[in-house]
Amino acid sequence: MRLASALTGTVLASALLLSAVPAALAAPADDLPAVESSELSDASSLLALINPTTQLSPVDYTPTNLVSVGGTGLTLRPEAADAVEDLIADARAAGHSIKLLSAYRSYSRQAALFNQYQSKYGTAYAERISARPGTSEHQLGLAADLGYTSSQAELKEAFGQTPAGIWIAEHANDYGLIIRYPQGKEEITGYKYEPWHVRYIGKEHAKALAESGAETYEEYVKMLSESLKAPKAEASAVAEEEEAPKEAEKDSQKDAKEAGHGVVKEDDLLVLRFLPPYRDWGFGFTEK
Repeated sequence: MRLASALTGTVLASALLLSAVPAALAAPADDLPAVESSELSDASSLLALINPTTQLSPVDYTPTNLVSVGGTGLTLRPEAADAVEDLIADARAAGHSIKLLSAYRSYSRQAALFNQYQSKYGTAYAERISARPGTSEHQLGLAADLGYTSSQAELKEAFGQTPAGIWIAEHANDYGLIIRYPQGKEEITGYKYEPWHVRYIGKEHAKALAESGAETYEEYVKMLSESLKAPKAEASAVAEEEEAPKEAEKDSQKDAKEAGHGVVKEDDLLVLRFLPPYRDWGFGFTEK
């Protein structure tokens, strides 16, 4: 297996597309792999989220360590390349003749492809089937399109019902890959169902996603984002708990002070006997 080299950090320009993710969907923070916030927003991260409203910055971002996938001439980042090679080899061993159709695409290549679809189908439909340049997972070098060597159901939804498509959906997680655009989730992902499109996120996260109940990567990223907030909330709760006895003691002292206000002590009474009105001092005396 190849070792991943360090990649130059690049910050995503726009916010994550999470508004359509079900709010009730959540997994306990302890059940999710630990992540840093930068892993969800850096283009060089294996977890970077790309979708129609999340644009790379710079838009012409290029991974620094692309490698050829199985001598095809197509390239991916090392981790993704290894995963795709292993998946294809095992699929073939299981009797499914599949091949790699597409892998990394540059900004300029994606622009040409989108413009082609836009001219043929119009903007609205083009945006459902293709990413605008600067928002494609293929530009990350972590996504691959797979299909039959015979071109059967190539890049069509029907591929999901073929033996190979079913096998890929069932085993992708074993290689750290996910079906990025599942059926019936266009409102969340922004794209139509693409059973041929797989995305590498690593074995640990692919397994965690499958076990979390999330059906899309957007949902899983939201869970990871929430898990980052959990330790802060817990620390705040502990601080409040530690502060409570101190506040209670202060309140108790305040109540005791207020309860004792206005009480006249014996010494005070002695003093009061000699205070005005001064006419009391002249009791028993006559005026001259």
